[in-house]
Amino acid sequence: MNSNSTEQTFYKITYASLIVLAIGVFSSVTFSAVSHILLIPPAIYFSIQSFKNKNIKLSFSYWALVAIVISIFLSVIFNLSILDNPLRNIFKGKYFVITLIGIPAIRATIENYLDQKKIKLLLWLFLGTTTLASLSGIIGIYTGFNPLKFKSACHATRSCGLYGMYMTYGYGIGLFMVLMTGLLIYRKKVSHLISSKVLVLFWLVNLAGLFFSYARGAWIGFLVAVPFYFYKKHKRLFLGGITAGLLALVIAFSASQTVRDTFLKRQGSNDRRIAFYETALVAFKERPVFGWGHKNFEKNVKKIKSKYRIAYRGLGGHAHNNLLEYLASTGIIGFVCLLLFKLSWLRESYKRDDFIAELSFPFVLSFIVSGMFQYTFGDGENLFLIMGLFSIF
Repeated sequence: MNSNSTEQTFYKITYASLIVLAIGVFSSVTFSAVSHILLIPPAIYFSIQSFKNKNIKLSFSYWALVAIVISIFLSVIFNLSILDNPLRNIFKGKYFVITLIGIPAIRATIENYLDQKKIKLLLWLFLGTTTLASLSGIIGIYTGFNPLKFKSACHATRSCGLYGMYMTYGYGIGLFMVLMTGLLIYRKKVSHLISSKVLVLFWLVNLAGLFFSYARGAWIGFLVAVPFYFYKKHKRLFLGGITAGLLALVIAFSASQTVRDTFLKRQGSNDRRIAFYETALVAFKERPVFGWGHKNFEKNVKKIKSKYRIAYRGLGGHAHNNLLEYLASTGIIGFVCLLLFKLSWLRESYKRDDFIAELSFPFVLSFIVSGMFQYTFGDGENLFLIMGLFSIF
């Protein structure tokens, strides 16, 4: 097989990987994992070709993600004595590693293989499948049965989409809705791929999914991020967007008892989060350089709470905050690496003037803001979306 036919084969495999990801990112984390399996062979091939030919430009955010992977490895190596299965902790960094080696394959496929017809299929699969997932979750609230999962809804009053956890869905669909709103704002740029009427319909269904997830941090991340679509070029629209977001929140707060209860009667939820934050900080003080080991903080939360007499000692869990989770699990090294990754991706998307960057800038803002209330950078379902966008950035 000559090099040209080899590349064509790997283009097709990479495209298949993107199709699987488009279908699976909001429907099944197991199915989404198939996209990684498919991507590995072309990822290795194109990475070798790119470094051999020195024809790939790597951003600072790329190297910051490399640094995150290194910090994960170090956090495990320096905590072997307290880890039950160190290889499993390292393996959980696979989302980042596959993204890093997969970028050359995805870039090459986009530049040399994808045409308008293939891009249109990817877009329809991604938006259509996500919309069906959101619709099934909404139906689940009112009927108690999710028609696509053929089982009872995961929660009586909160939408879960096709996930088994409303928090995972809520924060994921919040990030998705930032992208969806961008497509609606720049609908003329994608009119050859999807009609404005269909975009509006998809937007409304997924907005309802976000609303009925009752994930406060996801709401805040969405409302903060969307006005920044106008920040660079339309300052008046930017200010108008902030005003509209605040007005929408006021109207929802005034019209819905459930919304009021979400903010005012979930004090116990707020107190539990504060307890997790406090636990993460004292965990960092105990192991400040390399932390407790990647994905190992959650397993030690109850023990740390008991030791320092922190509230809700019988309640375990992650830190519900991306930065604090990394501070506790990977120490100051991982914390700095994650901070650099977020800020550099944000800066690069702001500096660039292409369509993907225009979508990425508010998305990264939402990722930063909503990540103050949930560990989205450790949830496999959310990571497929976040790393998927970073791969094509």
